[in-house]
Amino acid sequence: MSREIGHAAFYLALLLAAIYGSRLMEKRWPIADVPDSEFRDDWLAVIVSVGLSSLLAPLAAIIAGSIASYTGVGWIHLPTEGYWWYASLACVVIALDLYKYTFHRLQHAVPFLWSMHSFHHSANGITFITGARHFWLERVLADAFLPILAILFRIPPDVAIATGIIFFIPDTCAHLNVRIPLGRFVTWINNPQWHRIHHSVLIEHRDKNFAAFFPLWDILFGTACIPKPDEYPDTGLVPAERVDIVNSVIWPLRHLRRRESGNEFK
Repeated sequence: MSREIGHAAFYLALLLAAIYGSRLMEKRWPIADVPDSEFRDDWLAVIVSVGLSSLLAPLAAIIAGSIASYTGVGWIHLPTEGYWWYASLACVVIALDLYKYTFHRLQHAVPFLWSMHSFHHSANGITFITGARHFWLERVLADAFLPILAILFRIPPDVAIATGIIFFIPDTCAHLNVRIPLGRFVTWINNPQWHRIHHSVLIEHRDKNFAAFFPLWDILFGTACIPKPDEYPDTGLVPAERVDIVNSVIWPLRHLRRRESGNEFK
């Protein structure tokens, strides 16, 4: 138990350090000026999302467990002896990234999913914390009904932890409000400039750059929009939206009406 508490404390300290460090960088090398009110909106949305999804996490786990018990789990055993550990890690990273890319495209293509995912895109100012700004029910449904990796692979705990750490940098940090010019390497790994195109208000950027880790998926499946060297477009929905506590809880109910009227694009 003390070891688990120690691990939890370590990851909490790491998270707090990442939040504090990202805030310092965003103030020092910002892509765009994000008002404090927008930053507070992000935190409000994250607190509501994490709080409600955490309350429903046991229900999601029960549903996911029922699905997994019906289909079976760990169809593919991943060896971890010697250098096989690295091969297994690469397999999980690639499979998870392809899953994330596919599900992300569905979130933009299926009206029901977009009604929730649009909450993430409603952030008018993209910052580090925007990566955690998702509608609470979206998290619950994904955890409950899509235990795909658990069904496909028997993933050792250390491989799962390493995968989480690997994805933290390109996936979460892709929302950093920081200029990180990568030049010719901009298509190698997800980054703030690549992902900003995805959040752009410009119609030519609609449904582009879905990748969580490898932009290669966007290139292979025709959804890539390679940003120009100094291209950092404005972000958000059209028309722009702001959130409050009520909207954070009932967002899809009001947002579906707007989508049906044709007054919004992603």
